[in-house]
Amino acid sequence: MFSPRTAVLLAGLMLSAALPARAAGQEIPFREDSGLTKAEYFLSAGKFSAALDTVGEVLERHPQNADAYTYRGYAYYRLGDVGNAAKSFRTALLLNPAHLGANKYLGDMYLEAGDVARALEQLQVIRMTCGLTDCAELRALEGEIDQRRRNGPAEKHTKD
Repeated sequence: MFSPRTAVLLAGLMLSAALPARAAGQEIPFREDSGLTKAEYFLSAGKFSAALDTVGEVLERHPQNADAYTYRGYAYYRLGDVGNAAKSFRTALLLNPAHLGANKYLGDMYLEAGDVARALEQLQVIRMTCGLTDCAELRALEGEIDQRRRNGPAEKHTKD
């Protein structure tokens, strides 16, 4: 079945689906902060240290922003700091268990570490989040897991 960790994630996912996205009068920052756009630019340009600085500024303004934690995790991951990357992805998932990016990147980390079982658990969370819709994160992680099973580990990420 599922590990206790996955069961907790799935329960949180189901609970978050049952609750309204925003409480009355309470704004939850999602994409409003222009710093996220700047961080996306730095990430896409391979400027991971600059992305970390920018995301740090966003988190000072919006400490509950799951996107910012996900971007921070991705930057750490690409810089080779797996411990801080995992911590950032897990924080993003505490804030939003259905966050597709955080779930996908955590699955990537497990897969790169050779832990296919845990990558499959993340895949299941993504599958439940996507439901019947076409979901890029689901297709990507499925493909990476299939490749791993056929050919062994994929190429490692390079540092900035």
